Amino acid sequence: MGGTIGSAMSAAQRSLGTFSRSLAVIQDNIANAATPGYARQRVSLSTVVVPGSGAAQGVEVNRVESMRSNLLDYQVAVTTQRQAQLEKTTEFFARLEPSFRLDGGGVNDALDGLFAAASRLSLSPSDPNLRRVFRDSADGFAAATRQLHSDLGEQSSALELEARSVANRIGALSAQIADLESKRNGADPRFSTPLETQVQQKLEELSQLIGFTTQRQTDGTLSVIAGSTPLITGSHSRQLSITLDNQGLHVFNDAGQDVTASLEGQGGRLGAILEARNQTLPGLEDSLNRYAKSVADQVNEQLTHGVDALGSAGEPLFSYTESATLGSGRTAGTAGAATPTPPSVTFTFSNGLSGSITANLDSFFVAAAPPSGAAAGDAVSVRLLSADGQVDRTLTTAPLSGGETAADLALRLNDQVALDPELAGLLTFSDQGGALKVVLSDQAKQGFALSSSTSNPAFTTGLESGAALGGESAEEIAAALNAEVALDSSLSAAGVRFTVVNGELRLDADVSFDYSAIDSDASATGFASGFAWASGRAGGANAAGTLAVRNIPLARIAAGTSDRPESGDNLIALEALSGKRSLTERPTPSSSRESSTTSASSPRRPKPRSKPRSRSPPRPSICATPSPEWTSTKKPSS
Repeated sequence: MGGTIGSAMSAAQRSLGTFSRSLAVIQDNIANAATPGYARQRVSLSTVVVPGSGAAQGVEVNRVESMRSNLLDYQVAVTTQRQAQLEKTTEFFARLEPSFRLDGGGVNDALDGLFAAASRLSLSPSDPNLRRVFRDSADGFAAATRQLHSDLGEQSSALELEARSVANRIGALSAQIADLESKRNGADPRFSTPLETQVQQKLEELSQLIGFTTQRQTDGTLSVIAGSTPLITGSHSRQLSITLDNQGLHVFNDAGQDVTASLEGQGGRLGAILEARNQTLPGLEDSLNRYAKSVADQVNEQLTHGVDALGSAGEPLFSYTESATLGSGRTAGTAGAATPTPPSVTFTFSNGLSGSITANLDSFFVAAAPPSGAAAGDAVSVRLLSADGQVDRTLTTAPLSGGETAADLALRLNDQVALDPELAGLLTFSDQGGALKVVLSDQAKQGFALSSSTSNPAFTTGLESGAALGGESAEEIAAALNAEVALDSSLSAAGVRFTVVNGELRLDADVSFDYSAIDSDASATGFASGFAWASGRAGGANAAGTLAVRNIPLARIAAGTSDRPESGDNLIALEALSGKRSLTERPTPSSSRESSTTSASSPRRPKPRSKPRSRSPPRPSICATPSPEWTSTKKPSS
């Protein structure tokens, strides 16, 4: 009887303790309903059976189950990561926006002031005070541009400091989570909920800093993976480190691997910081540099087209740091076999850019065979069609005497060229080993399709089959290279461009890089691009940060033109730039201030092989979001 009463009392006591524990769980659920990271719990009970008797002796707590949903936790983490990324991006642009001052006082207003000063000076070009105002306005534009460049640099430095701080915080949180996980795995599952809640709270805090995913292994250990990098594996955590080089911020894991690409723009504040520092800011700086160069180049070019009051040629007004590399000693092909190998130029890029491009060029043309069968009264007709289609001429010789050689035919055809104003000085026929040879002068600046016929079918010149005739002018080389750049997205994005300065190739880009150049078969064709076997570094000029006004006398400002030196006609032309889109578009290869030649992106000559044309893409805005044009927003009154 005593045993039965004792067993009953023991069972009642056990059950009361169990119900007390259940009530405590319910109380925790109510008290923590608003606690971040807390998940409702449920008590699982089991019957206590005395071994051998089969009699129930009350109930006990089997386990306390967390009602946490992995799906909901995942959705909360993803939302938090995305929200934190957007908040940081918004914060970044809010800090950046005042630097652009689109509502007044910024670069646009300074440019408006320059054009307004030009307009006023054009009305009274001899007024020294107005000349000083014009120069001061130019200095104001340069100062505003330098200030904007400085503001972008300050933003860049601030992002670097924040990235290091965020990376340190990520490391600290990862270590705390790993420590909590270690304790949770060693605790009684029935009483591990507080530790589980703390882990979830730390994970939500981590979500604000970096994008990641979580996985529970079969043994219950937690893995946290950011991009391609494990941050936490069970009770072990890994640290991230930040470095800075010319290419931007880089994130390395504890194994020394660069994991930037897997984190950039992928959630959390760190993803937004990397995207802003490595993509947005460099894009803004590149656009600002192109903008500064474009305005300076076009203003300088217009001023140098004018003259001062004494009739002397005008001087450039702006100066800035140059980064382009200029070739030297370029020559066109002038010798070769009867079927010469077309020359090519190969540029290989490294240390800032990667890849290579090869531009294949047409060569001069040598007839396939010597002339034969010429009889008295025969004539030769040669048709020449320019690549742009604007020149379509047929040269016809006077009746021949019969038996003419290549040298004789060359002399007669050269006479016809000299009499044609469209072709004079552009073509030269000569004798190449008994066959007719045609060389196109650099002055042509484009290729020609050539075909030939005779008045007597028995008479052949060797030119009958026709040819693609090229002169390898600097403009043709630049156009062919720019066409290849257009096919490479990374080179195009970096603003790699070939232009022509005083008949020589010029290489530049928005970023710094190393290059090497090789001309193919130079010994056989006599062709040299000017960069042959050369290597060096180019690109990445800090034009915006170094833009300044040259210290020229006020009297040297070229207000007039050669036919009216005392007028303000040249300043009127300068002020007219305010209404042109040329200030807002990426310059074409011919718009460099040093070049006075035809655009290198002019139509290419017909080729037996297809080659895309180079086209200058629209200039991007210096704002990451749509912004007004860079052209003057207010027309100065005259």
